[in-house]
Amino acid sequence: MKNRFMYLCVAAVIGASSLIVAPAAFAGAADWLGVASSPGGVADADLKAAREDYAVNCATCHGRNGDGKGELSDSLSVPPRDHTDAKYMGARTDEQLFKAIRDGGAAVGKAEDMPPHSAVMNDAAIRRMVKYLRRLCDCGK
Repeated sequence: MKNRFMYLCVAAVIGASSLIVAPAAFAGAADWLGVASSPGGVADADLKAAREDYAVNCATCHGRNGDGKGELSDSLSVPPRDHTDAKYMGARTDEQLFKAIRDGGAAVGKAEDMPPHSAVMNDAAIRRMVKYLRRLCDCGK
Protein backbone atom coordinates (compact mmCIF):
# COMPACT_ATOMS: atom_id res chain seq x y z
CA MET A 1 0.00 0.00 0.00
CA LYS A 2 2.84 2.36 0.86
CA ASN A 3 4.46 1.74 -2.56
CA ARG A 4 1.16 2.43 -4.30
CA PHE A 5 0.79 5.75 -2.43
CA MET A 6 4.37 6.67 -3.33
CA TYR A 7 3.70 5.84 -6.99
CA LEU A 8 0.60 8.06 -7.04
CA CYS A 9 2.51 10.93 -5.45
CA VAL A 10 5.32 10.67 -8.01
CA ALA A 11 2.79 10.51 -10.86
CA ALA A 12 1.03 13.59 -9.51
CA VAL A 13 4.29 15.54 -9.27
CA ILE A 14 5.31 14.52 -12.80
CA GLY A 15 1.88 15.42 -14.11
CA ALA A 16 1.91 18.81 -12.41
CA SER A 17 5.42 19.59 -13.63
CA SER A 18 4.41 18.79 -17.21
CA LEU A 19 1.76 21.49 -16.97
CA ILE A 20 4.45 23.99 -16.14
CA VAL A 21 6.84 22.75 -18.84
CA ALA A 22 4.19 22.11 -21.51
CA PRO A 23 3.79 25.68 -22.82
CA ALA A 24 7.51 25.96 -23.50
CA ALA A 25 7.85 22.40 -24.79
CA PHE A 26 4.93 22.75 -27.16
CA ALA A 27 5.44 26.30 -28.32
CA GLY A 28 5.34 25.14 -31.94
CA ALA A 29 2.17 23.11 -31.49
CA ALA A 30 -0.04 25.84 -32.92
CA ASP A 31 2.06 25.84 -36.10
CA TRP A 32 1.83 22.07 -36.26
CA LEU A 33 -1.94 22.22 -35.85
CA GLY A 34 -2.15 24.81 -38.62
CA VAL A 35 -3.71 27.59 -36.58
CA ALA A 36 -0.76 29.85 -35.92
CA SER A 37 -0.13 33.14 -37.62
CA SER A 38 2.26 33.14 -40.52
CA PRO A 39 4.51 35.99 -41.57
CA GLY A 40 2.41 38.95 -42.56
CA GLY A 41 -0.20 38.21 -39.91
CA VAL A 42 -2.13 35.72 -42.04
CA ALA A 43 -3.41 32.70 -40.17
CA ASP A 44 -2.48 29.41 -41.77
CA ALA A 45 -6.16 28.48 -41.97
CA ASP A 46 -6.77 31.67 -43.98
CA LEU A 47 -3.91 30.82 -46.32
CA LYS A 48 -5.26 27.33 -46.81
CA ALA A 49 -8.73 28.69 -47.61
CA ALA A 50 -7.26 31.26 -50.02
CA ARG A 51 -5.10 28.60 -51.69
CA GLU A 52 -8.22 26.47 -52.20
CA ASP A 53 -10.15 29.46 -53.58
CA TYR A 54 -7.23 30.20 -55.90
CA ALA A 55 -7.23 26.63 -57.20
CA VAL A 56 -10.97 26.81 -57.91
CA ASN A 57 -11.36 30.40 -59.15
CA CYS A 58 -7.99 31.56 -60.46
CA ALA A 59 -5.65 28.72 -61.45
CA THR A 60 -7.44 27.93 -64.72
CA CYS A 61 -6.20 31.23 -66.13
CA HIS A 62 -3.36 32.29 -63.82
CA GLY A 63 -1.84 28.82 -63.35
CA ARG A 64 -1.60 26.62 -60.29
CA ASN A 65 1.56 28.42 -59.17
CA GLY A 66 0.29 31.87 -60.16
CA ASP A 67 2.74 32.24 -63.03
CA GLY A 68 0.07 33.26 -65.58
CA LYS A 69 0.26 29.95 -67.44
CA GLY A 70 -3.08 28.35 -66.72
CA GLU A 71 -4.95 25.93 -68.96
CA LEU A 72 -7.01 28.74 -70.54
CA SER A 73 -4.24 31.34 -70.76
CA ASP A 74 -3.67 30.84 -74.50
CA SER A 75 -7.34 31.34 -75.31
CA LEU A 76 -7.66 34.75 -73.62
CA SER A 77 -7.41 38.09 -75.41
CA VAL A 78 -4.67 39.23 -73.01
CA PRO A 79 -2.26 36.93 -71.15
CA PRO A 80 -3.30 36.50 -67.51
CA ARG A 81 -1.28 38.37 -64.92
CA ASP A 82 1.74 36.57 -63.48
CA HIS A 83 1.02 36.74 -59.74
CA THR A 84 4.60 35.77 -58.96
CA ASP A 85 5.94 38.97 -60.59
CA ALA A 86 7.03 40.91 -57.51
CA LYS A 87 7.73 44.12 -59.42
CA TYR A 88 4.26 44.36 -60.97
CA MET A 89 2.32 43.01 -58.01
CA GLY A 90 4.29 45.09 -55.53
CA ALA A 91 3.31 48.25 -57.41
CA ARG A 92 -0.40 47.48 -56.84
CA THR A 93 -2.18 48.39 -53.63
CA ASP A 94 -4.26 45.88 -51.73
CA GLU A 95 -7.31 47.97 -52.64
CA GLN A 96 -6.52 47.70 -56.36
CA LEU A 97 -6.16 43.93 -56.12
CA PHE A 98 -9.35 43.66 -54.06
CA LYS A 99 -11.32 45.67 -56.63
CA ALA A 100 -9.92 43.67 -59.56
CA ILE A 101 -10.94 40.40 -57.91
CA ARG A 102 -14.33 41.59 -56.72
CA ASP A 103 -15.39 43.66 -59.74
CA GLY A 104 -13.32 42.16 -62.57
CA GLY A 105 -10.53 43.43 -64.80
CA ALA A 106 -12.60 46.03 -66.64
CA ALA A 107 -13.39 47.77 -63.34
CA VAL A 108 -9.70 48.59 -62.90
CA GLY A 109 -8.85 49.28 -66.53
CA LYS A 110 -7.50 45.79 -67.21
CA ALA A 111 -8.66 42.93 -69.41
CA GLU A 112 -12.36 42.21 -69.63
CA ASP A 113 -11.47 38.51 -69.66
CA MET A 114 -10.95 38.78 -65.89
CA PRO A 115 -14.46 38.21 -64.54
CA PRO A 116 -15.83 39.66 -61.31
CA HIS A 117 -15.68 37.16 -58.46
CA SER A 118 -18.17 38.80 -56.11
CA ALA A 119 -20.73 36.10 -56.88
CA VAL A 120 -18.41 33.29 -55.79
CA MET A 121 -16.28 34.98 -53.10
CA ASN A 122 -17.42 37.26 -50.29
CA ASP A 123 -15.37 40.27 -49.19
CA ALA A 124 -13.59 38.31 -46.45
CA ALA A 125 -12.55 35.63 -48.94
CA ILE A 126 -11.32 38.31 -51.35
CA ARG A 127 -9.25 39.93 -48.57
CA ARG A 128 -7.71 36.52 -47.84
CA MET A 129 -7.00 36.17 -51.56
CA VAL A 130 -5.17 39.51 -51.64
CA LYS A 131 -2.96 38.33 -48.78
CA TYR A 132 -2.39 35.04 -50.61
CA LEU A 133 -1.37 36.96 -53.74
CA ARG A 134 1.14 38.90 -51.63
CA ARG A 135 2.64 35.56 -50.60
CA LEU A 136 2.80 34.36 -54.22
CA CYS A 137 4.73 37.43 -55.34
CA ASP A 138 6.72 37.67 -52.10
CA CYS A 139 5.85 41.35 -52.09
CA GLY A 140 3.83 41.71 -48.88
CA LYS A 141 2.66 45.16 -47.93
